[in-house]
Amino acid sequence: MGTVADTAWPTGDSHRVTAERTSGTRWVWPITVLALCHAQAIASFQILNILIDPIKTSLAISDTEFSLLQGLAVAIFAALLGVPAARWADRRSRRNVILVGACGWSLATLGCAFVVDFDQLFTARIFMGIGEVFLFPAALSLIADLVPRERLSSAVAAFGIGGPVGAAAALFGGSWILTHRADLVIRLPALSRFEGWQVAFLLCGLTGLVTAALLLTVQEPPHRNQRTAADRSFAAIRHWVVAHWRGYACVSGAMLCLALCAFATAAWGPTVLTRVHGVALGEAGRVTAGAALIGGVLLAYPCGLLVDSLHRAGRSDGVLLVSALLAAGLASLAGLAATATVTGVAAGAWVGLYALLGLPTVLAGTALPMMTPNNMRAQIMALHLLLMNMLALSLGPLVVAVVTDKVFGRPSAVGNSLACVDVLASGLAAYLLLTGRRAFKSSCLAA
Repeated sequence: MGTVADTAWPTGDSHRVTAERTSGTRWVWPITVLALCHAQAIASFQILNILIDPIKTSLAISDTEFSLLQGLAVAIFAALLGVPAARWADRRSRRNVILVGACGWSLATLGCAFVVDFDQLFTARIFMGIGEVFLFPAALSLIADLVPRERLSSAVAAFGIGGPVGAAAALFGGSWILTHRADLVIRLPALSRFEGWQVAFLLCGLTGLVTAALLLTVQEPPHRNQRTAADRSFAAIRHWVVAHWRGYACVSGAMLCLALCAFATAAWGPTVLTRVHGVALGEAGRVTAGAALIGGVLLAYPCGLLVDSLHRAGRSDGVLLVSALLAAGLASLAGLAATATVTGVAAGAWVGLYALLGLPTVLAGTALPMMTPNNMRAQIMALHLLLMNMLALSLGPLVVAVVTDKVFGRPSAVGNSLACVDVLASGLAAYLLLTGRRAFKSSCLAA
């Protein structure tokens, strides 16, 4: 079976990567482009979160309706296209899959600038869902064939840095545009017919199309561990998942809980700062953007390096241990934010929580491919993303809004609602991670 450090990918001459494919300089540019696409996808998705109150005022919608824009609308496309897109990625060019997605989410973001009511914005956000559907399974499968197996987690982390960078760009850029719309109109009079939030969508969509063009510079690598076509069938995938259901239940379940925390906090974190702690909108955008950027730069890549070092030290479950530590950190910060009596401490806890939101992508993108055969990897990731979109993305923002509206009954309680969701979800994640370590190791050895 090979050493513990080799358990992520099969060994043997037929599976060995050539020196040309694994040399450090040959995969730096492709992963840089993929990270930029990741950043653009997250920016297009999260820019809505800093525009909540202006859009609510313009379109006359409630918090609960807005939560549907943040979650359910984007998840619908994932339910429809996730697995077909992943089967395309496992059989054909993954680069082209991502290119289709990048063009799709950028055009949908542009469409958000022209809506006039809730229904139109909801429809535009549905098409936004094409981003995650076409990006993540194909990108993670492509990365697995680009880099040496001993650099997998750090390579996924480099890709994952795009998430916090995109979130920072959306939060900072969106808040800046809202406060400087008049200056932009002076320079670009054609923007005078758009409100500030519409200008934000317009510029975000245009930059997305530019980023998509960079994918044309990326070449598709060969699949590292080719197997027969039957290995890609739904029957083969069902057989594999059933045989290793304990590992997938624990690992995927835990990652779904962490994702739920991330989506809930990303959706309502800036609003907590403005509504509960009286932070100005522009300042809230800058603070949360800075936290996301710092978290991505100082935490995401070192997190990948830590997981890689644990594997080299013989801890094949290192990714689960690091994930459990993340869950404990999320729960602690959320609890502190809800219970602190000093405004500065509570606001600081929310900002600290925001800095951790880029890590679940890195950890899930490492753990699930490790326990999955190459020829099923994109489809397994698509199934996980289907669950993530239908459960974590849909329920995270929605549950916070419903608890705020129906349980506490006042908008100013959004901080308490968010803290309750984060503590419960991260606590369940930690339990699943710690109890699923043996099943995870077994799946990695069999993959």
